[in-house]
Amino acid sequence: MKKQFSKKYALLMLIISLLALPACGKDKEAQEEAALDAVSASVSGTLTRFTGSELSLETDTGEKLTFDNCSDASLELENGIIPGNNITIVYTGSVKDGGSGNAKVRKIISTEDNSGVLNLAEKAEEGLTNVNGSAVNSQEAGQDTPESGVSVEETNGTGTIISGVNVRSDAQSGSEILGQLDGGDSVRVTGICENGWYRIIYENQTGYVWQDYIFY
Repeated sequence: MKKQFSKKYALLMLIISLLALPACGKDKEAQEEAALDAVSASVSGTLTRFTGSELSLETDTGEKLTFDNCSDASLELENGIIPGNNITIVYTGSVKDGGSGNAKVRKIISTEDNSGVLNLAEKAEEGLTNVNGSAVNSQEAGQDTPESGVSVEETNGTGTIISGVNVRSDAQSGSEILGQLDGGDSVRVTGICENGWYRIIYENQTGYVWQDYIFY
């Protein structure tokens, strides 16, 4: 009888220990978060470039900073983020000489209203308008294979231009320039080329932009 009680007691203690593990994990996460808050710094300014992993901004005093460790940052945004938005960066580490040094971005915060850009993006995704708001027929445009023969992964969505960029006729530098897009413009993305170029619909024709200039 005593042996059976001992086994039941041991089993009960094991169950209690297992149930306590998630709580301990949460407590540890909370402690780590509090520790990071204690050493975090922040900086505000105007966004000039954002690729998802790299971010650049200009402060009110004209200082230009670049953070290249943004992949794990949490986003606290009202309606997305585009160049020209006023943003606040919360980071750990140090920033000096215009670079990010060993800084790691924890949060990207903006309350800017980009609803107008998003509405245009939705229309472009439906194939109704191009970035200038004029009608576009996307049944054929954006489906071409690059003349350079680069392999293309088919896709269908809306991208946002990060900063001014040339739209080219082929997925390679030096090809014909069809025109330019400005930061904040929305475009229909129809393919991702294996060499880093994005195939888009530009003024009812197929165009290509380099990956660093489009957020998709």
